[in-house]
Amino acid sequence: MTGEISKLEECIGYGFHDRSLIVKALTHTSYANEKITKHERTESNQRLEFLGDSVLSTVISTYLYRNFPDMNEGSMSKLRASVVCEASLAEIARKIRLQEYLLLGHGEELSGGREKPSIQADAFESLLAAIYLDGGLQSVSDVLMKKLDMESYIKAHASTYENTDYKTKLQESVNTSQTEIGYEIFRVDGPAHDCTYYARVTIAQKATKDRNFAEGSGRSKKEAEQQAAKALLAKLGIV
Repeated sequence: MTGEISKLEECIGYGFHDRSLIVKALTHTSYANEKITKHERTESNQRLEFLGDSVLSTVISTYLYRNFPDMNEGSMSKLRASVVCEASLAEIARKIRLQEYLLLGHGEELSGGREKPSIQADAFESLLAAIYLDGGLQSVSDVLMKKLDMESYIKAHASTYENTDYKTKLQESVNTSQTEIGYEIFRVDGPAHDCTYYARVTIAQKATKDRNFAEGSGRSKKEAEQQAAKALLAKLGIV
């Protein structure tokens, strides 16, 4: 298996100091169960998968925090979830042909286990844990972001979750020397602990007094004003 491991190491751009870790990362439970004897027990990749899940989350969270300073916690969580979901991880695993290196039990092999996204994704997380134990967190980050180009994958999906400051966009889109912009909360519905705010934004031409307005709602005054600004931008054909 040494030659096969070398090929995989080349694919991921990382050479293991302790190759027993990568072998363990590739060992599915079905294979480990078949190899149990009275005197010997083969460890599967389940424990590594557990660790790899946290390692992956840490690397992605750190990247998002450093590279998207204007993205709020909720949006970062959603973007991270889309990146580390089973389908995404299985896709990356297939790119490095990880399924070809897996050690599967006879029954799992016959049932098409190599092509199961869940097994591919779990093995990929196990591989990341093995890299972490062998070379540290920076090595995992280098493999993910540089060799496997997860950075491009994240950036391609980021636009869906990035925050847009519609109030600032509206401010920048109108001639403020000739136009006045005003916001007001004109209604609040519901109890104090669970209310909905309704905001109206109005732009008025200073010379002609012509007005244009739009309304929006949200769970906070700030969100309501943002939604009102977004609605007015749409009304003006800007977004």
